[in-house]
Amino acid sequence: MPNNARLTQTVRRAAVVAAAGAAAAAIAGLGAGAAHAAVGQNLPDECLQFSVNGNTWGDINTIVWTGNVPSPGSEVLQASFKVKNNCDTPAKFQAYAGNWALPNGGSAFVRANAGAVTGVKKDLVGNPGILVVESNRLTKGTPIDVKLYVGIPAGETQQGFVIKPDWSTALEEVAGDGPTDPTDPTDPGDCSNSSASGSASGSLGDILGPILCSDTGSLGSGSAASKLIQLDSPNVVAASR
Repeated sequence: MPNNARLTQTVRRAAVVAAAGAAAAAIAGLGAGAAHAAVGQNLPDECLQFSVNGNTWGDINTIVWTGNVPSPGSEVLQASFKVKNNCDTPAKFQAYAGNWALPNGGSAFVRANAGAVTGVKKDLVGNPGILVVESNRLTKGTPIDVKLYVGIPAGETQQGFVIKPDWSTALEEVAGDGPTDPTDPTDPGDCSNSSASGSASGSLGDILGPILCSDTGSLGSGSAASKLIQLDSPNVVAASR
């Protein structure tokens, strides 16, 4: 066989081997992606259960709303209940201010606590759809306390206006490692703990800590926007002086 022919055949074989290797890598990549595809997605509605007393569990109809009225410079508890993940898949609980509205003006904010995570104020401004708080990782059957608050900034002068917070919730699947909820103050799952804030130890829990403890975001920033459980949250009327 002429040298040119041998060279051409060698090049073709090398190209075939390279193509096969690339295809195998692509398939492996797809497999890895498929393995992680569920992380970050919402679990079915039946996985998230609600309770007022921790004994009787059900759907959103078990939630009792306080009817508390906020005034400028204060926040009031709108609802207090327990939630649990009733499925085997680890997940984090999320609370959103969904399609909220302030139909006749005024200003307001919402806040929520979820287990060991104490949320921060989220002003009801801009586009509806605010991720208010998310818990640490919940394993099956372990309840956490959830508290939903509505408040009015101190500088608000308008009175008697209507606040429609429109709370929604979700369970978003997470990896099987990382901070868990509920916790005690010494547990790494507490988002105020240095381990949950990330450290140099390099463990998966340390890497996931800042992510699982984050309470920032919006409906457009995370996959939890794909499927939310809307609570039957009543309107709140601001106090009149």
